[in-house]
Amino acid sequence: MALEGCPVVVLTGCSGGIGAAIHAEMKASGCFVIGIDKSLGEVRDDNDTIFLRTDLSQFSRDEHYQKKSILRIKEYIPEKVSRLIVVNNAAIQVVKDISDLSISDWHESFQVNTLAPFFLVTGLRDILIRTKGQVVNVSSIHAKLTKPHFSSYAASKAALDAITRSLALELGPFGVSVNGVAPAAIMTEMLTAGFDGDSAKLDELLKYHPTGSIGSVTELAELIRALALEKRNFLNGAVLDFSGGIHNRLHDPQ
Repeated sequence: MALEGCPVVVLTGCSGGIGAAIHAEMKASGCFVIGIDKSLGEVRDDNDTIFLRTDLSQFSRDEHYQKKSILRIKEYIPEKVSRLIVVNNAAIQVVKDISDLSISDWHESFQVNTLAPFFLVTGLRDILIRTKGQVVNVSSIHAKLTKPHFSSYAASKAALDAITRSLALELGPFGVSVNGVAPAAIMTEMLTAGFDGDSAKLDELLKYHPTGSIGSVTELAELIRALALEKRNFLNGAVLDFSGGIHNRLHDPQ
């Protein structure tokens, strides 16, 4: 259980590469973390973290399951919490040709990537308002710039950006800041596994970014920590590009 007066972070997708880095940053900053992920055991506690197994797809389509999940999260938030922070990091990335995308692919993409962040924030709205809390939504460069086979993922992240703006308008008057971060390629095990040991292609991807590098999970987690913990009430409804400058690059032939 979190200590009275300690900031509490509700973090989805806590067991992945990016989620684990955010978790470490928040713990190092003195926060109590409520980690949410589908792949976790039922409940685990390591003094400064409680891990709750939650299926965010079911959370977005089953009202009873959603209410039960919100009540379970609230059990671990003290009455005198200094600030509640919600970091919506969980995502599912379906990579398929448009002819292969199924209705279930579309449903799950939006349930996890778009609807779950919305319902988690609205479910915790009372505590966010009482503590003048912060929300950080992890979007993607695909919300604005995408490529073949990412249709459902790109659409769900673009919708998440719209929700970020809408929540900022509705919660901003109560002192709650809602912002997003839109990463490009981040060096995770999932990314490197996609190259299947082809270091030449990975090196080509690094060089294509104006920075000559791919974002690190630590650097991304540090940015999210700064957005979440430092009071910036005037920064509200923004989605910050974290792309190594690649979002500025045209693909026209030379």
